[in-house]
Formats: sequence, structure tokens, C-alpha cells
Amino acid sequence: MKIRHTELALALMLSLPMATTVVAADAPQAVAAKAPAAANVKPVAADAQRVIPLQGAWNVRTFAGLQGRHGPIPADAFVRTADLGRLTDADRDALSAAGVRLDIDLRTADEEAQSPDLLARDDRFDYQRISLMGTEKMDLQKMMASFPDSLGEAYVQWLGHSQPQFKQVFQRIAAQHDGAVLFHCTAGKDRTGIIAGLLLDLAGVSKAEIVHNYAISAHYLEGQPKDSAMNAQIMALVKQNPEIGRKMAGMAGTAPDNMEQFLAALHSQYGGAEGYLKAIGVSEQEIQQLKVRLGQAG
Repeated sequence: MKIRHTELALALMLSLPMATTVVAADAPQAVAAKAPAAANVKPVAADAQRVIPLQGAWNVRTFAGLQGRHGPIPADAFVRTADLGRLTDADRDALSAAGVRLDIDLRTADEEAQSPDLLARDDRFDYQRISLMGTEKMDLQKMMASFPDSLGEAYVQWLGHSQPQFKQVFQRIAAQHDGAVLFHCTAGKDRTGIIAGLLLDLAGVSKAEIVHNYAISAHYLEGQPKDSAMNAQIMALVKQNPEIGRKMAGMAGTAPDNMEQFLAALHSQYGGAEGYLKAIGVSEQEIQQLKVRLGQAG
């Protein structure tokens, strides 16, 4: 039961679009003052080529040009993003023009119900929702009982807790032979960030580049709306228990050490992304298909 509560707590935290900063602002001053500031790494000039500017989505980026073992990752391989519930018609056209054919939604059923993915109703895109945390419903009171000490620790816990879901995600990507694969959650930084980290590690992208790619998400999410129904429930809960707000505030942003901790565990426990994918049951053929998509088949 303890593990289950931990999974639910993580699912709740990671469903919020940078919500911890909102919660901290609403909490009593004595509590908010204790919250550590989240690191906000700025993009560099090379990051600009990977941004897809949309009106109704945030942190929309490709892996274009990131150097793997056998060359750069193609621009039309993957798109990572946050919630897609506010897309305009022009945004959907832009994603289609960018070659997106498959949309993998990493959110829970609760999240999808609150903000339906607007690509799911567009015939130009295939859509599949896979709740990466393995839960669909959220009891806020129970979920808040078990938080890890850091986001990095939370990411490491996923490697063990959510193996069936990771397997499903990577097998679905491997089965897609045409077009770009888009994947997203709500905030576009945690569940999305870990899938991105695994893909980039599989491609042989350097640790420094993987960490940077993760850490700049906070910058690109600065304008993301924070008016979800789930966020409102969290703020009400924090007002009843300010200590929850203090702990959640410490998990805002995309500090580089979160990804560093995840990558260290990935390599020490599994030898890297390829070892992890093999351990959870992704076949050699499927891993090869992933490498082909990443431009690393050599």
C-alpha cells in the first residue's frame, strides 16, 4: 500500500503545470519563505532550432541536431510538449506540417477529462493515452501522504514502479514507422522529461546535453496557464495543511540535479537506457526501431 500511495502522490504532483509555485504563493508567508527557489536554466542559441512556437501549447520542442553516437537526431523524429488542451486550429496545422503523426498522451484519465487532448479528435493524428504513473483516479488526501524528498528521487522511483507503462510507451513508439512521434503530459517537464531523457540516452547524447535539454523546460513553461481544476483543489488542500505547500514548493521547476540523479541511477542500475529497455521487456528489434527513428542505426 505504501508504494501505491507513493505512485499516486507522484501522479498528483506531476499533473500540475508548474503548480507548486502557485501553491507556494498562496501559502502563508512563513511557509512560502522556506521554499527553495527552483533553478531556471536559460536556453542557448542552439536550442532555438528545436522550438516549435505555438499559441496554445508550451515547451514544444524537437530533438533536432542533438548529437548521438552516429550523428545528429533528425528534426522529424520526436516532438515533446506540455498539455494540448488549448491548441488553436493554426497550432494543429503547424504540428501536422512538422510531420507529427502519433500523439502519446502520458496523463491520467482524470487529467485528460479536465483538459482533453485536441489532437485526439483530429483525423490527421493517431492518438494513444498511456498513463505513465499507472493510475487513473486521484484521491488528493491520500496522495499527499507520501512524497519523495526530491523530483530526482521521484524520477528514480519510476524506473521500478512504472515498468509496464514504460514498456508500453516505448513499444508503441517502436511500432510507429512514419511521421514524428509527439509525447506529452500536463506540465511537460516530468513524465515528458523522463521519456525524453531515456530516448536521448539511448541515442548516445552526452549527459551534459540531456541535463540541459531537461533543465530548460522551466524557462519554456513560464507562461503556461495554472488555472486547472486540479490546481484549485491543491491550493485548497494547502490552505488546510501549509506543510504540504512547503514540500511541494521544493519540487517546482527543472533543476539540473534532478536529471543528473535520474541518469546516475539509470546507468548504475541498468547500464543506461538500452539496458533498462531490455530489462523491462522491450525486444532487440523494437530497440533497433527506436535507434532508427533517432538516426542512430549505424
